[in-house]
Amino acid sequence: MSKKEKNIEVVEEEKSLNGQTILELKIAEKILGQIIPDGQRFQAVFPDKSIFRTVSQKEAVNLLLRNYHLHRLD
Repeated sequence: MSKKEKNIEVVEEEKSLNGQTILELKIAEKILGQIIPDGQRFQAVFPDKSIFRTVSQKEAVNLLLRNYHLHRLD
């Protein structure tokens, strides 16, 4: 028996933190993490406050989404 495919809406919300614009990813009210520009690179900040540096914003978004899917409990 196959599972029915679910569409999940991911919201990108821009916020200002210390005069810097950051991107916060959310699914419903759950925060997946934040993406902070760091010169030519980006920092993906997870909810547990761990930081992973990436080359592109797209890579940071994918990293936060993978982390969410890996650790979610359904």
